Amino acid sequence: MGKSSNPTVLFAADTHFHLVPDAEERVRLERFLSFLGAARAADELVLLGDIFDFWFDYPHFRLKGYEELLAALDRVHAAGVRLHFVGGNHDIWAIDYLRQRYGIAGDGGPLALPAGDLRIQLLHGDGILGHDWAYRGFRWVVRHRPGILLAKSLHPEILYALSSWLSGASRKASREEASVIEAKARRWLSTQAEAPWDLLVIGHLHHPFRVECGRRTLAALGGWLGREGYGCLRDGRFQLLDFAADPWPLSAPASDVSSAAPD
Repeated sequence: MGKSSNPTVLFAADTHFHLVPDAEERVRLERFLSFLGAARAADELVLLGDIFDFWFDYPHFRLKGYEELLAALDRVHAAGVRLHFVGGNHDIWAIDYLRQRYGIAGDGGPLALPAGDLRIQLLHGDGILGHDWAYRGFRWVVRHRPGILLAKSLHPEILYALSSWLSGASRKASREEASVIEAKARRWLSTQAEAPWDLLVIGHLHHPFRVECGRRTLAALGGWLGREGYGCLRDGRFQLLDFAADPWPLSAPASDVSSAAPD
């Protein structure tokens, strides 16, 4: 689609697809492929991390998998949609491959997204509201050069098993009540009065919510484990939506009311 000063942007995070989906995950995958089909009508698509549950590029090859997902992203890219990627702890290493395949800019870290008069910051969201020991170890391995070099020294099967174990430990240890998560988010947002953005969009928490403080807004996407959460920016207005309830957001008039799937 053509470049717009007020672009229509879709946001998704935390699908956590495995290299080869089992029968239960295939249902989720098919739904997400439908979402990517809808994304071809947008101007831009933001993948906000942990789309892939495991990704590691070795010097001369990548692990086999994700073919249907990558083919769907090919179709989004071919439709003229600009792709953005902010890596999560499960797929930060995908940035080099995605840059080559789709021309994605950046290094997979936080991004500023111009959208008319609205200043948007994109962040996966890990580390903002605190995390446990297992998660800190996982994060260190995937985010820092010594950890990456250590990972490259391991056989792919060992690395995959280690990643799966840490992934499971991290998810189980980091669950909190929704009200506690939102309270932490409000406290954190109250310290951001001088931040150079108006809207911060994050993933990682697997709980959709939106909090405001002064002129700053923090919006967390719901992810795709137990829901089909995504974000939609249209006509300068941002919404939290669920694809099961709002499967074709680009065909309906925009609203400035934020909605989210119930827990």
